[in-house]
Amino acid sequence: MSYLEDLEIAWQMEDNAEKIKVLERAIASADMYNDLPNSIEARDMLIDTCMSVGFPKKQLQAFSWLVKKWEDDEEYIDTYDMLWKYKWISESIPTFEQVSKKQVDGLLEDMKAKFEQYNYSLRPYYKVKTLAAMHMGDTEKAKQFFEKWHATKADYLNDCGACETHEQAHYYYFAQDYKTAVKVAKPIIKGKQRCAEVPHLTYGIMALAYLELGDEKMAQECFDKGYPLVKNQDTLISSLANLLTFLVRTEQLEKAREVIDVNKETALQSESGLDRLFFLQAAYPLFDKETEADLIVLTTSLTAKFDARNENNYYGERIK
Repeated sequence: MSYLEDLEIAWQMEDNAEKIKVLERAIASADMYNDLPNSIEARDMLIDTCMSVGFPKKQLQAFSWLVKKWEDDEEYIDTYDMLWKYKWISESIPTFEQVSKKQVDGLLEDMKAKFEQYNYSLRPYYKVKTLAAMHMGDTEKAKQFFEKWHATKADYLNDCGACETHEQAHYYYFAQDYKTAVKVAKPIIKGKQRCAEVPHLTYGIMALAYLELGDEKMAQECFDKGYPLVKNQDTLISSLANLLTFLVRTEQLEKAREVIDVNKETALQSESGLDRLFFLQAAYPLFDKETEADLIVLTTSLTAKFDARNENNYYGERIK
């Protein structure tokens, strides 16, 4: 089978792990024959597929190759599409414990430079900087860049309304302003805003925000609606972890144990170290010291790695 046939097959496939294998096979052959247009097309598809089903490392490899080609000659790669992908990749980079703080900052500054070069709004850059600071437990930087994000006018490279609302609610939850988080997320919770990953991601955050405000009924409703959406979903592990935390905090331990057992394999196979850490820390109170000692060690080890990379004790404090 030729790589052109592989590409044709991939166009007709649903996003899944098998499609990634077909695309990787097409990329290898297209590269071998120096077929630049199809090498680009296959990597574009691979990035989009990985965005849906996980595998951020594969996504990053394909993106890095495209950036190099784009910098060498813009003729072959659409600039608008490339800048859009910059947002996706920049959001995922801080979730790898192997990527240093310096490397994270370097990629984000490169994103800023390219947005400025082509006269696009820096609103997406400020948003990604806010999310990176949140992932790295830097409350001061998160506040600083959130204010710039909020104050900067949007343009055609801005995210959809549902994503913007979700991430703003996420920031307020991170900042422990639970009342504002709930207020901002209302259009999502009421079903007025949605997209591919919203309200899926929002329910996890809101379950905990409502719980902090003493509204256990709404918190439970968020769990009941949210869990079926994120169960065994590779790209939604962070929300799953929040919902699991809700169960532990409300002492629904039998259900929490069920959630751990059902989702453990998916969570632990994630390429995102931060997603694994979120799940492990949420499950940590229920790990058995004898039968799950390896998971306890893994949790503490991964916590230490992220804190070392971030140069703080944010995740160490969370686990307490």
